[in-house]
Amino acid sequence: MALNRIEPGTKCTVKSTGEVGVLKKIYFYPTKYELEFSNNQFGHYSITDLEIDGIEQSKVKRITPKVPEKGIGERWSFWSPFKGESQVEHHFSTSKEIMWTMLTSIEMYNVWLHGVQRALPILDTERYVHRYSFDKFKLKPGEIFKIRPKTLAPYFSCRVMTIEKNKAFGFTFQTTPLYQEYVHFTMEESDTGVWVRLNRKSSGFFSFLSEFNWEEKSKSLLNLEKITPSTNKTDDKDSLSKGSNDVEGGGIASLSKEDIVFYLVNKGLDGDMETVNNHDDKVARGKAKAMMVKIKRGKAEKPPMPDISSTPAATGGGIESLSKDEMIAYLVNKGIDGDMETVNNHDDKVVRAKAKAMMVKIKRGKAEKPPMPDISSATNEVSKVPETESEELMIKRLIAQGIDGNMDEINSLDNRVIRGKIKAAIVKEKRSKK
Repeated sequence: MALNRIEPGTKCTVKSTGEVGVLKKIYFYPTKYELEFSNNQFGHYSITDLEIDGIEQSKVKRITPKVPEKGIGERWSFWSPFKGESQVEHHFSTSKEIMWTMLTSIEMYNVWLHGVQRALPILDTERYVHRYSFDKFKLKPGEIFKIRPKTLAPYFSCRVMTIEKNKAFGFTFQTTPLYQEYVHFTMEESDTGVWVRLNRKSSGFFSFLSEFNWEEKSKSLLNLEKITPSTNKTDDKDSLSKGSNDVEGGGIASLSKEDIVFYLVNKGLDGDMETVNNHDDKVARGKAKAMMVKIKRGKAEKPPMPDISSTPAATGGGIESLSKDEMIAYLVNKGIDGDMETVNNHDDKVVRAKAKAMMVKIKRGKAEKPPMPDISSATNEVSKVPETESEELMIKRLIAQGIDGNMDEINSLDNRVIRGKIKAAIVKEKRSKK
């Protein structure tokens, strides 16, 4: 029964006093109940003030969502003499593994972490190209990297202090010589994603400076969300296939990794974020979103859209169709036969490492050499010239073209090993002529 349709004469009890009266009249807008008591006095009450005989009034419960609007959680900043601390929470609709990769990708801090212009590792290595490469950086306590702030200040060293995979990551952080902070990320999995907490602590006389630009600092995790791949995908296989194969007989699957990123960037900037979010490669998704942020901020130019109209569709066969175990066996056989270049140039780091470990065991007599997988049905991945041309003839022909300055066909080769051999031969030939 609607509470504004109660029959006159119904007994009602006032909650605050315990008095019992009889309902005489109901007034609307706002709803008020007029009661007459035994002493012939009248009173006017709202429904929350009364208990009505014969009607059970259930308590109103406020239902709040588990994930707040836009994923924004608790945010606060505190300072007392010689001590400063702040905390930001944010919910990401992604997996722990993806979130861990994003938080520990120090080379991308300039995209989302406030105040960072550039981050570089500090590596003691003879090769110059490895000295500033995060590929060689070992993520463990005690390791040092440096960041350059968005000011005139020079680089400052940061030291990794805490690392617990898929749970916590912390390091010292500095953007000014006046004070140093300790930045600590913690992760907690939820039913629909991952909660990330960013805690920053500083101490010392100048710790009050950490309060400056708090509004911008508190948006760091919001910026990170823009480039973090989401795992909330639809189950519609048709929509997924459209995202990865735009034209019949072609598709972005056969593009290079760089071209895939360019393709996703163009799609996203044109408003098609579904194609970006549904792409299978997490790394490509992350790089595309990072590039989109830079383009929107005016720090980068929009790349050209790759041409996929004439891109041939991937065909079955070849080493690409092998399972991981078969791929390991293939690389082991190649390496033992002396072709370590094929092993070292393989894209999958895990497969590469397992293959090398197996090779060591075989050489020590602790394991047997696995059989070579059958790839006789493979399509010719080496070149785009007629199949009647052998690999040896093709290499000689392309070396001659490269010496004459024609590098187009060489650069278009899919096989990285053969492409490297040809370019090395061209350099060697040109040096011998000098």
